[in-house]
Amino acid sequence: MRADSGETRVLLVRHGNVHNPANLIYGRLPRMRLSPRGHEEMERTAQLLANEPIAAIYTSPLLRARQSAAHIARRHPAVPLRVCSWLVEVHTSWQGESNKVVSETRGFSYYDPLKAEGDETIQHVFDRMDRARRMVMRRHPGRTIVCVSHGDPIKILRTGLSGRPLTPEFVRAPDPGQASVVTFRFWHPSALPIIGAYDPSQAERLIRGEHVEAAIKRKAEKAAAEDAAKLKAETASP
Repeated sequence: MRADSGETRVLLVRHGNVHNPANLIYGRLPRMRLSPRGHEEMERTAQLLANEPIAAIYTSPLLRARQSAAHIARRHPAVPLRVCSWLVEVHTSWQGESNKVVSETRGFSYYDPLKAEGDETIQHVFDRMDRARRMVMRRHPGRTIVCVSHGDPIKILRTGLSGRPLTPEFVRAPDPGQASVVTFRFWHPSALPIIGAYDPSQAERLIRGEHVEAAIKRKAEKAAAEDAAKLKAETASP
């Protein structure tokens, strides 16, 4: 993951899992801290980045992001750690609502329509994230910079810098994994980057074989549902 000469890399890291027992859309709510699992996830990510030639670390001002950045910073004690408000979570009036609304509403979106006047649009989120990106590249040309942020802001920046339209359809794509790293490699500040991603938690699940267990479970559930439907049809027949 090291940068070649002349290349500037911006590593967008999503914070780890959040302590959220009420299952809320936490948005910018205060005191939403990392869970024990989140700290473990960020330790894996910090280990992944331990040998990177990081020039600076920037973080969203929210607690979960600052805690995540601290894991990375401990392995780079000489590297400056700064707070950047442009990296903050999306401002939405859905904040504080139950997450059930997301799973139970088909095609749910924070942006289409906006819930209330003053909520952030996709374009606004992209503009401030790209402002942060341009700022760190201007300060650290030819270097590697870490920015700790949140799911939707990272996803929206990736969408825009991939040359895709900033529309709700594209933004409904899955969020980057918690504690994952999205890498933007720039050879010129005005050119589109080469984009890559790595999710240590997903890799860990693959190593443990959880994907195989999940596939077997889905297959068994599908077979059981088909058997139940067949039995119901046979019972209903005269």
